[in-house]
Amino acid sequence: MDTSFPVPIAVFFCHQIDPDQDRNRRPLERELGSMIRFYPLPCSSRIGAGDLLKMVECGFKKIVLVTCPNGRCRYQVGNVRARKRSDLARKLVREIGCDPDLIATVVSESIPISIDTIVRQLLRDQKS
Repeated sequence: MDTSFPVPIAVFFCHQIDPDQDRNRRPLERELGSMIRFYPLPCSSRIGAGDLLKMVECGFKKIVLVTCPNGRCRYQVGNVRARKRSDLARKLVREIGCDPDLIATVVSESIPISIDTIVRQLLRDQKS
């Protein structure tokens, strides 16, 4: 993988998605170094619109929120709440004149799935 990805990326995700996330994300962290930061959450609904906006303020050029598949959240509606908060943050980013695509929500295809796999696919899609 090309390690010269041009922007810092923050990835928030529900730890239920990848039970081995601590081990699975390390190769990508080694490849991209300070250009990527992972933030595992007990549930993706724990993130608020303000938290996502804070990441924009901190200089991240891409903020990704990865949620559980529809119907698979252990808290029943956590992934729905997370998507609503992400949508609100995107709206606020648009209102201040920034690109709302700065914030992306990705619904994982299945559980469990490697967070490394999800992020590598996202990076490939971003470059094309």
